[in-house]
Amino acid sequence: MKKIYLAFIALSLLIITSGCNKELPFPIDEVKRGVLIDIVRVDGSDGVLLDGITTGNYKVKLSVPANQGDYSFMSKVQLLAVLQQVDGSWTSAVVVDNITGFPKEIQIDVADLYSKFQLAAPSVGEIMYLTTNTVLKDGSIVPGWTELAGFNNKAFSGWQVDGRAYSYNVRYPVACAFNEALTKGAYSFESADWQVAGDVTLEADPADPFKLYIAGYPQAEGLTGNGNKIQLIIDPVTYEISGPAVVLASNLAEWGLAAYTNYTYQVVGGSYNTCDGSYNVVFKIYVDQGGWGNNSFTFTRK
Repeated sequence: MKKIYLAFIALSLLIITSGCNKELPFPIDEVKRGVLIDIVRVDGSDGVLLDGITTGNYKVKLSVPANQGDYSFMSKVQLLAVLQQVDGSWTSAVVVDNITGFPKEIQIDVADLYSKFQLAAPSVGEIMYLTTNTVLKDGSIVPGWTELAGFNNKAFSGWQVDGRAYSYNVRYPVACAFNEALTKGAYSFESADWQVAGDVTLEADPADPFKLYIAGYPQAEGLTGNGNKIQLIIDPVTYEISGPAVVLASNLAEWGLAAYTNYTYQVVGGSYNTCDGSYNVVFKIYVDQGGWGNNSFTFTRK
């Protein structure tokens, strides 16, 4: 039978609550105590892999969250690489073994990393994840990822570590080198969530190539607008998208909804594709009277 791995805290909760249950959904003797390892990218290190390139500064930090408590039953940690390939298949390999003493920073050799998968270098479309296995003193291994279950310990993302959420992996998408010319110009957009499509122009900030403005968006929705433009900010390390809340129209009278005021778009997430210049952006859309939640948009170069 497939073993079930739970972090030690989960086992404790299970023991506390088991008295209320006549039967457990799995044999208690097959539960393994694990140790949560927090893994994050070191600030200032590279956040994406580059197509065909094995140089760069890639570094992660491992630590044991304070909430974990006793972990004397752990022997060591392994750094596990999980590769999502272009065809959507997944595979994994141990990159560094015998890790002890925390917190610990680990420098990643990209050429060595890819050699574990019998590959020479990263390729566009791949995503490399780094997570950890924990090896217990009895010799058993609590995996950080399996093909059947995916990433372990996702349920503990609510734990706080150094003022942020606990992180069970570091994600490195494979990108092309940044080309400012690809970030701007004529674009088409669509959103199945918001049921809208049209054409806009992305304009670069003359002082910052990683800051873009979407011109003509209110007009594409049938609004005159107030002159404000949605702002997209590309993180130069990870190519993730952020941006401030922007009021695009003082009201929605042109939609027959004059009582709805301050029509606003707030970027809540997204990413920029350095290979084709496309943007995937999630906007929170709202007015003073309420909102319509998060809506995904795709912006594609024309």
